[in-house]
Amino acid sequence: MKHEIFLAKTFAKFEPLLQNELLQLGARNVQAMSRSVQFEGDLSLLYKINYCSRFASRVLWQVKYFNFNSNDDFYKEINAFSAEKYLSRSGTFAVSCTASETIFKTPLFAALLTKDAICDRFRDIYEQRPDVDKENPEVQFHVHIHKNNAILYLDSSGDSLHKRGYKVSNHPASINEITAAAMVALSGWNGKCDFIDPMCGGATILIEAAMQALNIPAGYYRDKFGFFNWLNFDRFTWKNMINEHAIQDDIPIDLYGYDINPRFLGMAKANVEKARLEDFILLNKRDMRTVKPKRTPSMLIFNPPYGERLEMEDNNIFYKEIGDALKQNFPQCKAFLISSDINALKNIGLKTCFKQNMFNGPLECKYYGYDLLSGKFAPTYQSQHGDHKINSKKKC
Repeated sequence: MKHEIFLAKTFAKFEPLLQNELLQLGARNVQAMSRSVQFEGDLSLLYKINYCSRFASRVLWQVKYFNFNSNDDFYKEINAFSAEKYLSRSGTFAVSCTASETIFKTPLFAALLTKDAICDRFRDIYEQRPDVDKENPEVQFHVHIHKNNAILYLDSSGDSLHKRGYKVSNHPASINEITAAAMVALSGWNGKCDFIDPMCGGATILIEAAMQALNIPAGYYRDKFGFFNWLNFDRFTWKNMINEHAIQDDIPIDLYGYDINPRFLGMAKANVEKARLEDFILLNKRDMRTVKPKRTPSMLIFNPPYGERLEMEDNNIFYKEIGDALKQNFPQCKAFLISSDINALKNIGLKTCFKQNMFNGPLECKYYGYDLLSGKFAPTYQSQHGDHKINSKKKC
């Protein structure tokens, strides 16, 4: 079977996570690049990566690679591409472009030339052309140009893959779903002990942790992907692929979310219910400084306010109180937190066991881990809450 070339986009610093994930999902010739990972496989794998990947933001399919020396060369190469295999003459499409060190003055001009070449091909074949829809295109093309080399991609994802489909309500300082999934993965949590987010906001970290523990694919709640609109979309292959994924209906631990703000707790409740995870994620109104684990050891992962999007009276004092609470209330536990306030982080007052730079949206952050343990971290025990079930299974 022919292997196609694909490019999975991600955020800076998450390339190794994505690379390992792609290998586990069956990708071949996997190569990490800057904020992306190139790999090879068939169209079934393309569907699978979109559905399963927790760390990819979108997946592009390389459908044409060519060299050019003039605008006319570029136009002819794009015009020769069989866009009608994927796009209906009555459909809609859009073109985006990135360009560097090229003859084109702006990426916009290259995108317009690509659009013209595609439309002219349809006019020549059908005497009808598809419409351009920049907001909600059925088929999205992307052109990457460097010097006199160009790659034409089909965007298989549509909306960014961080839009999992479980969010009803957005917290004003919400963490990106991909970042939350990476935080859980980097912590080393394996679903063998309780999980706590003492400042849960909209519950993104909790939901991503529960999805990992229950083996729920990242795209499980999404209604659509970009490749659904392609003329060559193989619905039979898609159905077979999603039916191969077995979701666990029980786990021997609990996930706890706390927030002092009842409005934010309401957001968390709505999102957890949309994800049908209320049997696994237990929410309560409480000040982080009074939270204690039900059982130890437990894993804490949270996203405290930075003072960027939520006003804080004194971050330094607040972060010192966080450190005090971790020391006093969470023996036999591990804690991980993300923040862009580097100075305030120094007031945690605990020795770090893990450090990594990462981004939360446009904010450059530090992700720190603290070992509050004495003894082995990964426990084996049975939950006292054994009747956990996902309320209903999504029909795809």
